[in-house]
Amino acid sequence: MLEELKNLGLEESEIKVYLALLELGPSTVTEITKKARIKRTLGYHVLEKLGWHGLVDQASGTGKKIIYTAEHPQRLLQFVKNKKHQWENKVKNIEEYLPNLVSLYKIADKPTIRYQKGDEGLKNIYIENLEAKTEILSILDVDAWDQPDLRQFGKWYIRERVKRKIPERILMLERQSVHSYYNEPSRLTNYKWVNFSQLAGLSDLGGEINIYDNKVLIAMPKKPNRMSILIESEILANLMRAMYELAWNVGKPVTKKRKTKK
Repeated sequence: MLEELKNLGLEESEIKVYLALLELGPSTVTEITKKARIKRTLGYHVLEKLGWHGLVDQASGTGKKIIYTAEHPQRLLQFVKNKKHQWENKVKNIEEYLPNLVSLYKIADKPTIRYQKGDEGLKNIYIENLEAKTEILSILDVDAWDQPDLRQFGKWYIRERVKRKIPERILMLERQSVHSYYNEPSRLTNYKWVNFSQLAGLSDLGGEINIYDNKVLIAMPKKPNRMSILIESEILANLMRAMYELAWNVGKPVTKKRKTKK
């Protein structure tokens, strides 16, 4: 009985008092709280709330005593209907005010940052970007992904992305290993190489950056510090897109098909 009434939106103390009144009939606070096994001071507060709900009534007894009575259980139906009506009004109000809240959110563009560590965390974030609505822009160090426990996942991810018709442009550091990584550029996947001479002395990126929708994904697949960071921010994503286009324009086109890694 307790759990069923809780599901109607009543608190545990309210349920105890209401059930006590149903059994006792017209009673004083002392009698009710003793039966309900709650403190007398709490009893006054609970009885007042039950009165607001329309489930308890009060009348004068002998002397100055106040007698409380439980309304017929049929009133519980009206109580639930009132709750439903209140929530319907709340839903209507929030629907009307939601555009104002959304406009504030867009203006603020407060970035949200999610951090995932380890094998599953890295894979989960890449699985999530298979929901991308825009082209994925990638800056990739192939050697960072060339690890036995990631090869099969990488192949599955590429197949799944193509199946979902998500286009991707990939800027790769030009290494020997790159030649065995890529396929023929296509409508959904296009590649360019970045020469080490263009990186001001850098010889190793150690990971990957993806830019899509309003997100920037930073992945560091190398062990023992394998991790990924997903930042959601329209402003940051747009800034990164602008920088990506500059890099893409100086990249070396890939035109010749090479053998894929087995």
